[in-house]
Amino acid sequence: MAVGRRWLSRTVAATLLVLAGTALPAGPAAAVDPDPKFAFDLTSTTAPLGVETKRIHLRFTNLTTDETPTAWQFNVRPTDPDSWEKAAVQWPGPGTDIGECDGEPEHFYCHIAAPAHEGLIPGPGETTEIPLDIRVRVQDEPYEGSFVVTVHAYWAGERSPDVEKTFPLTIVDEAEADLSVLAPDVKQSVQVDADGKLEATGPLNPGETAAVRYQIVNQGRKAVSGVKVTLGLPEGVTFTAPPEECAIDADGRSAVCTYDTLALVPAAEDTDPRDDVHSAVEVHNLVTVPADTKAPVTLQGGTVQVEGLTEEVVAKSDLVRTKLPANAVAVPAADVDASDNQDGFSVVVVAPRSGGDDDGGNGGGGELPITGSPTTLIAGIGVVLLAGGGLMLLLARRRHRLPHA
Repeated sequence: MAVGRRWLSRTVAATLLVLAGTALPAGPAAAVDPDPKFAFDLTSTTAPLGVETKRIHLRFTNLTTDETPTAWQFNVRPTDPDSWEKAAVQWPGPGTDIGECDGEPEHFYCHIAAPAHEGLIPGPGETTEIPLDIRVRVQDEPYEGSFVVTVHAYWAGERSPDVEKTFPLTIVDEAEADLSVLAPDVKQSVQVDADGKLEATGPLNPGETAAVRYQIVNQGRKAVSGVKVTLGLPEGVTFTAPPEECAIDADGRSAVCTYDTLALVPAAEDTDPRDDVHSAVEVHNLVTVPADTKAPVTLQGGTVQVEGLTEEVVAKSDLVRTKLPANAVAVPAADVDASDNQDGFSVVVVAPRSGGDDDGGNGGGGELPITGSPTTLIAGIGVVLLAGGGLMLLLARRRHRLPHA
């Protein structure tokens, strides 16, 4: 009986909160704007058996050029409630800010409103990426299902219509790597200090240098022995002081970076932050915005694509090398779900600074890492290893040699 009362209480509370979350701001009822003014997508909904949790991201993009929503909301539910006994999509645990969420873990909504969650509301042309988790409950058989995501937003007192999409949810029996990449919009200018470290200095202005940052994670069951990254910058933005691992096109906007000594193991094997084995890495490349850029403006079209590499070698699995041997060649690694191997980003440029205002009127330096943890990055090309919840700087080209079973 206690369980029944608890379920009823949670259901009633969730219903009331959903109604509250979908209500318009105080004042007379406003008509629904027929133009939603936003787009959303969700990739990477295939996970391998043997992985209990896989992180995915809901991408919400503001399609306007001059408006910012006051709030937005998304609802997640299975198309077949019984099917989620095997696998489900859930909101992350405590410590991850994705708005005010309620409902059952597998049938829920999240309401995101300013000022409490202003950092999750995208400005004109910007994209916000909300983390969610695939939870694999049954580990002895593959699974195919689907779920529905419904999104609406509020614009100056008007509520957009609901936009609904159905996504597949698939669990496969594939013992391969599963890389994903996450690249946030670029909003901060940076500078290199006397020690060669990279620090944020405030909102990005015309003529200044910024850092394109992206996080690569292996959520599969097999390691990769190297990573190839292909980057494209928005029109006008160019790479600054590219590292030796990167080949830059003549226009300065395209780069192919091959980190053939960077191994990423499955997340389940990344248990000791003090060793040389890592499942995730955060990289940055310096870029410059032209001085004649007319701001404020959001420069769109940036892309980051990653590809895992393996080696065709016959050698002991515990060898440590700093480069490929003469009789080896790096080849693309199999990937359980390649839909999340690419992410887009925009470069947000604010109006030029004037007088004694050193931060463009929008505050000082921000937090550089995608993870939200304050840290400094190595200039030119920075690699931050993420292991066991901690951060480690990769200061030398090194790799822990891995088995290819």
